[in-house]
Amino acid sequence: MDYRQILDEKLVPLYGTARLPQGMEVYPGLRNVISFALPLPRIIIEGIRKHGPDKAYFHHYRTCNAYIDHVSFTLVLALEREGYAAVYVPASQSVSDDGLRGMLSHKAAAVLCGLGGIGQNDLLVTREYGCGVRLGTVMTDYPVEESGVIQNPCTNCGSCVKRCPSGALVGTEWSIDTPLCDIIDAEKCSRYMKKAFQKIGRGAVCGICMAACPVGNNRK
Repeated sequence: MDYRQILDEKLVPLYGTARLPQGMEVYPGLRNVISFALPLPRIIIEGIRKHGPDKAYFHHYRTCNAYIDHVSFTLVLALEREGYAAVYVPASQSVSDDGLRGMLSHKAAAVLCGLGGIGQNDLLVTREYGCGVRLGTVMTDYPVEESGVIQNPCTNCGSCVKRCPSGALVGTEWSIDTPLCDIIDAEKCSRYMKKAFQKIGRGAVCGICMAACPVGNNRK
């Protein structure tokens, strides 16, 4: 089973594989992960940069998440058909009581799989698309090679921190040992989104710190 062929056919431009560290696995035996990223349209990100989040962004955000789930489930079906166990992490689902954490961090998996690094906005920063991506993750016992962690593309320029309207970003440079609270006040961010941008759709999204990132802005 060639997962790469499936991802290529689904027009996924960025993907990698890794083995989760001991204790990070969600399901026993499923320590191998396939991580992939889909870029949001450039025109949508430019719209956020100029005018802030709007209904077009909310729609594309939701559509991208749905497509990621479709691609992830396609991979799961293909792996299961070949006799491997697999399950995917939903593109946007909170499982914690505070509504801030999923079953497995897409960003952590993406870093391990060599897709990028974590920026000062606590988002994945890719070389190719900056922060303007949504992430998918499949956990499996299918044998994979380690793509390898890459150098963090974040330049610590502080653009995202300056543009954050909620003041939730601290400006700390990310490292593997950095506590989340030292980078972002996640509850403050969530509260602001719900108050300021609930009108653009059922749910709360912002994207201002994502659009502020200069990495990948010149992609063709």
